[in-house]
Amino acid sequence: MAFRTWAIGALAALALAGPGVPALAGIAYNVTNDTANQNGWSLAGTITLSGTGSFTNASAITAWDFTASKNSTSNRYTSTASGAGKSFSGTLGATSTVLSLSDNSNLTFFQDSSNRYVNWYNNSDPAGMGYFLTQNQAVWGNNILWDTTAFSPIIGGAWTLGTAASSGVPEIDPAMGSSALSLVAGVLAMIEQRRRRAALVA
Repeated sequence: MAFRTWAIGALAALALAGPGVPALAGIAYNVTNDTANQNGWSLAGTITLSGTGSFTNASAITAWDFTASKNSTSNRYTSTASGAGKSFSGTLGATSTVLSLSDNSNLTFFQDSSNRYVNWYNNSDPAGMGYFLTQNQAVWGNNILWDTTAFSPIIGGAWTLGTAASSGVPEIDPAMGSSALSLVAGVLAMIEQRRRRAALVA
């Protein structure tokens, strides 16, 4: 009986592990902090995507949490805040190491009802810019953080918005889970058949 229990547990673990590399739950990128070209501002935090690939809408961005600060002023932007939002146009590239914003692309994170936001605008002609709004939009309290003549790094015309902070954690693929259950059920049936045969012989 003990062997039976051990065998079932071992087979179930192997089946659930499945072959190859497990699916990724997401990938977080440390936001680029180009202090030399941000007019005294610093950026620190992460942007998280559902996975790697080339994206033409903002649905792949699952979370963000970063802070823009200068001297005694600090503004946090997080996807969990009430009223937080995002907008995007163009192409966003996500690899296992880099998050990039292609030329002619625009990415914005809104914080709350006061309309505070951080905006990356990559446009080589005319020169793109990054905006940081510190006050209510009605008083136009925005500050230019960077432009394409200064933002770094730029690779092949794309702005490097961040570098990978961590790869996604493994998660169970639904198809793999179904296969595992089928395998365990089959093993149980085989063990039961052998038990009955042994009982009849005895």
